[in-house]
Amino acid sequence: MEKKIEAGFCRFCGKYLEIPAELTEFSCLYCGARMRAEELQKQERVGCLEAQASLEKAKQGLMGAVTGYLDAFRYLNAKAFPDHFRKYVRENREVLDCLPLAAQVPGTPLEELAETLIKDLQAWSIREKKSIRSQDSLLDDAKITICLLLIPALRSLEDPAGEALCQVLHKKWLEVYPKKVFSLTSYEAIMGGFESRKLCFITTAVCQMANKPDDCPELTAFRRFRDTYMIECCPELIQQYYEIAPAIVTAIDYTDCPQQVYPQIWERYLASCYEDLKNRNWERCLETYTLMVHALFRRYFPGMEKSWVQ
Repeated sequence: MEKKIEAGFCRFCGKYLEIPAELTEFSCLYCGARMRAEELQKQERVGCLEAQASLEKAKQGLMGAVTGYLDAFRYLNAKAFPDHFRKYVRENREVLDCLPLAAQVPGTPLEELAETLIKDLQAWSIREKKSIRSQDSLLDDAKITICLLLIPALRSLEDPAGEALCQVLHKKWLEVYPKKVFSLTSYEAIMGGFESRKLCFITTAVCQMANKPDDCPELTAFRRFRDTYMIECCPELIQQYYEIAPAIVTAIDYTDCPQQVYPQIWERYLASCYEDLKNRNWERCLETYTLMVHALFRRYFPGMEKSWVQ
């Protein structure tokens, strides 16, 4: 006589199970969780298997969506970022489209996705580290890509799974790397930052953090210095500065703790620059300001300073 079978999905790990109908309580063969027969998830097997397949596909694809785009900072300006972001979304569309179905897997699939990505990135950073690029530096690169490309792409999805994964990934990342902070941002917020700071990126950001108005004496003095002394003696420095300053400010705003960093920048660099401007010591101000930009670039983009003409 053929035994009756109860079939369904574990409500803890989502795996498909078949158990003898006479059992009233059992342990999942995959995760070991104890449950009663009536707790089996009675979803359509085909649909659930498709969801599980989408989850596995997303696990594999998210890794490439980070490690394949570690030069995000090169495009952090109002002209280049829109095309780069659209290209990123287009090239990772297949992975992004997996998420709504993957989120339907029983259990906590989005947590599983986030944990898998972080674990894979950790293994990658150990495997790929070289003498000139430490594991810590590689993880910083990954963090920047997650913050500036992956998170905005997930938030562009017209499905709550995208936002939910953003929240889970952010939480899980900070649990593993509490010192590698970043903020949840969006494409619109990044583009808005470019527009609101189009004149004096770093100085404006520092003054805004200190709640100073746009026409405050400090910003007025720095802008006058740029438009008179610098434009006469070294216009090429102005162009170089505007090529890299948006990346620096965006990195501080979204991949660090701006409430701490901007006051430090003022105390270490800009306060003395401002005093030099008031005393008409143009050369020393320029030297200190240039030193600041170089130092910040090396801090947020280690190993990449050669991409900016010294």
